[in-house]
Amino acid sequence: PRLAPGEELTAAERQVLSLLCADKSNAEIGEILDIRLATVKSHVSHILQKLGVSRRSQAKTTAQKLHII
Repeated sequence: PRLAPGEELTAAERQVLSLLCADKSNAEIGEILDIRLATVKSHVSHILQKLGVSRRSQAKTTAQKLHII
């Protein structure tokens, strides 16, 4: 797998991804990063889209393969 050009993750998305990969819930991610739940959901949606996957578990696997986390 490979990210498309222009589809790099933002710094905030990388933070959310690392917590997602640590099996944190959206609510836990929001608390840890001190951001609203809606913001977490938005970041997760963008992460899934950029990685070309539809599930959090797939995002974790893809992120490991791409050495993002």
